[in-house]
Amino acid sequence: METLPNDWDEIQRGLGASVLQSRVWADVQESMGRKAHFEWSNHWSWVGFERKARGIRYLLVPYGPTASLKADEALQSLVSYAKAQKFDFIRLEPRGNFKAEDLDKFSAQKIAELDPEHTQVVDLTKTEDELRSGLNSGHRNRINGADKRGLQVSITTSPEDFDSFLAMLKDTAKRAKVNFYPSQYYKDIFKIMEPRGAAKLYIAKVEGEPIAASLFYDYNGTRYYSHSGAFQDLNRKYNATVYLLWRAMLDAKQLGLSQIDLWGVAPDDNPNHKWAGITAFKKGYGGNTVKFMGTYDLTISGTKYKVYRTVNKLRGRS
Repeated sequence: METLPNDWDEIQRGLGASVLQSRVWADVQESMGRKAHFEWSNHWSWVGFERKARGIRYLLVPYGPTASLKADEALQSLVSYAKAQKFDFIRLEPRGNFKAEDLDKFSAQKIAELDPEHTQVVDLTKTEDELRSGLNSGHRNRINGADKRGLQVSITTSPEDFDSFLAMLKDTAKRAKVNFYPSQYYKDIFKIMEPRGAAKLYIAKVEGEPIAASLFYDYNGTRYYSHSGAFQDLNRKYNATVYLLWRAMLDAKQLGLSQIDLWGVAPDDNPNHKWAGITAFKKGYGGNTVKFMGTYDLTISGTKYKVYRTVNKLRGRS
């Protein structure tokens, strides 16, 4: 990996950047064989990761670039860099002071979201009583009854608990008929991020029996509800997921984090959206729905990109 500046995370804090633009995330991507590329100024920054697919080489910039000012300068930096490095296109998710017309100037094409375009964010600077008042009645009742159900939630680094978490992800994916990442992906993340305080695994148990688990990221004053799973039959009986997320919210508040990003909701509660099944659960914690710009492709080699998109459409992908 090219060496990020020593003050990279300070730059990101100043810009309000996502964890996906952090040094630790760059290290995770590097461990997966995805070379990091980056540039920055006083007003913007980006770190992107080299990806290859069917003879195409592109630069993925997750939740970036981030700009406080000079959005066009940030985009020009990306284009110039990608041309010099002979990438075929850039996939980006601008954050900060960007407008649609900024992307239009570079003929960027909006595609289906990669990372969530809409998310639910809860303000953790509120008092605990205020946070409780933001809960819907169902969540509040499940949280209040957690002790009676024998639920215990803890932060864990146990390999056995992590294996349970992976098994829960598989059970959740099977029931929800969705695809999650391979197990090694989560192992790589945890191995790098947990020792640096950027990831925490929470697990809920009853009498020592694991019920639900969630992996959170902490960065820039935000806790991210990034990956969650449960043994579905047990979770329906004990409602462990509701209480686990509540405990993680209060812990984040205690640590001085200012908000929790629940990582993806359906826009306007669209029942056909891929996040529809989890939207009501997340909005049950209160907070506000935040909209980002979404995911865009910016073409460097038009011919190769057209072939890439055609093949993807034939395979039923965006």
